[in-house]
Amino acid sequence: MYETMTIDSRTMIIRTDNEKELSEIIDFVSKRDKDNNLKLFLKFASSKRKVVKNYKFNREACYAE
Repeated sequence: MYETMTIDSRTMIIRTDNEKELSEIIDFVSKRDKDNNLKLFLKFASSKRKVVKNYKFNREACYAE
């Protein structure tokens, strides 16, 4: 069993009965932050996106030596 307490937007206190639960919680929290950061980046990138008319991606150019 674990208990969480949020102090403010950047501080969270987590208590757990055993070490295994704490590791799982840390994994969850770190993944959540990565997902949130990725979503924020994609939102930023989409607002700065420039569309070029008649552009076609050439996959073969990626593998050129």
